[in-house]
Amino acid sequence: MKVPTDIEKAKTKNEEEEIMVNAIQQCLEDESCLPLIKEEIKLKIQCKRVESGKEELKVDQRRRVQYSLTEEEVFKRNRRKEQNRRSAVRTRSRQKTRIAELEKDVNSLEEDQCSLEQTIDSLKTELQTLDNMLKIHKCSQVKLLSSCGSSIQLLPTGNNLAILGGM
Repeated sequence: MKVPTDIEKAKTKNEEEEIMVNAIQQCLEDESCLPLIKEEIKLKIQCKRVESGKEELKVDQRRRVQYSLTEEEVFKRNRRKEQNRRSAVRTRSRQKTRIAELEKDVNSLEEDQCSLEQTIDSLKTELQTLDNMLKIHKCSQVKLLSSCGSSIQLLPTGNNLAILGGM
């Protein structure tokens, strides 16, 4: 392991100060403290590595280069954006059409349900009427045996039963 000399220490301190000044400037430009925090973390990591006897990591300090797009790239990007817009319009149109169809189906099914409920109600009423008629018919066929052996028939007359035959 190589022990740093005083000149090397001063050089690294100047470099570290310069890096921190650049980070502060970057913070002011970006209106964010993130570059300063990153640099501080890098320095702490470097210090811990040196203290533990490992060699320093060499970190590339260059800023990311922003490339400007060529005319062809701009044209392709704009064409892609326009295609996406048209695709979004088509998708929204299909969704609206589908929703309209589903609403129409719902309305149709609700009408069918109302019709079927009315049919059920009328059939229940008819069933009740037929059930009442059946009860009256059964009652009219009842033959009562009297003590003298003659049979009495009951006939429906409105809501009352009339007795046929004599006692």
